[in-house]
Amino acid sequence: MAPPIYVKGGQWTNVEDQILRAAVSKYGLTQWARVASLLPKKTARQAKARWNEYLNPSIKRDEWSLEEDEKLLSLAKLMPNQWRSISPVMGRTPTQCVERYQYLLDRAMGGGAEEEEDDNEDLKLSGPGIETLPALGNAFESLPSRPDMEDMDEDEQEMLSEAKARLANTVGKKAKRKERERMLQENRRITLLEKRRDLKAAGVRMSLESKNKKKRNEFDYNTDIPHEHAPPPGLYDTAEEDSVNDRERLSFQERVKFKGVEPKEEKQKKKVVDTTKKDNKRSRQEISDAAKLFSDAADQDIKRRKLDLPAPGTTESETQQINERISNATQEILRSKDKSAAPVSRRTSESQPIQKSSVRKLQEFIKSMFSTVPAPKNEIALKLPPLADISALANEVPSDEEDAPLAGPPVESKEQLTPYKTSVAIRGLTVPNPRQLKAVPEEFSEIEKSIAQEFQSLIKSDYKQLVDEQFKADAINSLSDDINDMVQERIAEELTQGTPEELPIGQYVLPKSKEATEEALKLLDSLHEAANNMDEQIKESSKQYDQSLSEKYNKIFSLAQELTEETNNEALFTKIASLELEAIGERSYNLHELVESVELAASETRIN
Repeated sequence: MAPPIYVKGGQWTNVEDQILRAAVSKYGLTQWARVASLLPKKTARQAKARWNEYLNPSIKRDEWSLEEDEKLLSLAKLMPNQWRSISPVMGRTPTQCVERYQYLLDRAMGGGAEEEEDDNEDLKLSGPGIETLPALGNAFESLPSRPDMEDMDEDEQEMLSEAKARLANTVGKKAKRKERERMLQENRRITLLEKRRDLKAAGVRMSLESKNKKKRNEFDYNTDIPHEHAPPPGLYDTAEEDSVNDRERLSFQERVKFKGVEPKEEKQKKKVVDTTKKDNKRSRQEISDAAKLFSDAADQDIKRRKLDLPAPGTTESETQQINERISNATQEILRSKDKSAAPVSRRTSESQPIQKSSVRKLQEFIKSMFSTVPAPKNEIALKLPPLADISALANEVPSDEEDAPLAGPPVESKEQLTPYKTSVAIRGLTVPNPRQLKAVPEEFSEIEKSIAQEFQSLIKSDYKQLVDEQFKADAINSLSDDINDMVQERIAEELTQGTPEELPIGQYVLPKSKEATEEALKLLDSLHEAANNMDEQIKESSKQYDQSLSEKYNKIFSLAQELTEETNNEALFTKIASLELEAIGERSYNLHELVESVELAASETRIN
């Protein structure tokens, strides 16, 4: 008698669904043959279809909305009977799309009681696979599972027990057994230590000898030393050797207990060694790269390469820019007081003596300036900056025709070359507004009044020359070199010979009284409180600003998302409309041809 033929398939049960979920979590979504080996009544294709059609958590199971129905109908018109292409767009399974489309057609036709006579219009999935079965009620992979019976069959119980045994083995039987034995041994050791500690605290001494008389004569590797040779009694003390043996036994037990487990200290040491090796290697590499770079630079210096000059000729704009830069540089050189005004000329036999003479004059000028500096003293003194001898520096400019572009703008008169400049103008400081100056007090002496008036006149003159030329003030005439030298010598004599006046310090000292201290503390407290109030106000305003800013950011983000979604919908519906227009044209053309063929056939029948 031939053995019976079993056909795999049928309705899915709850046990099979749970086994399929556990198998997928362990084996993944690619090994369906291994997953199906846990299900005797199902094949690999059926297991895959069940997962994709029903058990996948990413499947949408909520109700269909009107927008989804409209989108489904439009996609079905564009891609008829291509449900596997429509399902990713809709975010649902092909079976759900087919069933929803059939439901919409039945509802539009009046309930769907009458069946379609034309087999070409039957809706179903096409192609190979378990999903190609009739979609309405016959594909068990897309239907809910059948609940389990209270008394399961033997084959179901065997299937469940085998699945439990196979799916529970995630680490390995031997590894799990070794881990369990190690944990039990550790628990026994800790329990014994706690027991001995409690007994010792109670005054009871406990030995490690076994209480079993049969096992008392056996060798205990925990208490005794294997292959021990007791030394004969003699003149040498063996207490130190006993302590060494005890330490070695403990270290051996520790190594056996933690065999295969790398200690933390070793990991840290290994990590430190690796980092030092990497650093040394990196430093050696950097040194070698630097040496190579310097050697390449030295080779380049030794070799005389061919001189590559650009093509001759410049544009008008480049020439103008060069002239502007040259004129600006010359003006800066003339304004500065610490640099020479002699422009750089080419090294020719004609310009060489001019350069030496200019350098000599500059050296003499610097020496004369240093000679006017007084000897250092720990006294308060006033030093006025010297006037820049621009006329002397300007006269040192060579009159070479080749250096004509470096000469700067033409000089019209001597007064323009020797303007009177105060220390404020020489240092480039800001000039105060003379309109804000106060009147000279009447209680000043004649000397103080004259000093204050001269001070105001200097400010007005600088303001007119440097800030506002339309300001109504008298410009101070420039001093000659003789007068300037005489003034500088007079100031130097007064600074070296005179004694500074001692300042009255008493009027700047706070009174040493309790009332003054309390008043100062009150002022400090009030300032501290005001500062705290300002900090709180600033924090509150910044908090409100941050809150409003975050709200605006969130609003902008939501509006951007809505705009993106609307833009995508507009593009989709525009594409659908264009395809609809093309389909309408093709359908109208086919209908016209069909009408013409029918009319032609009718005319032929009338003729016959």
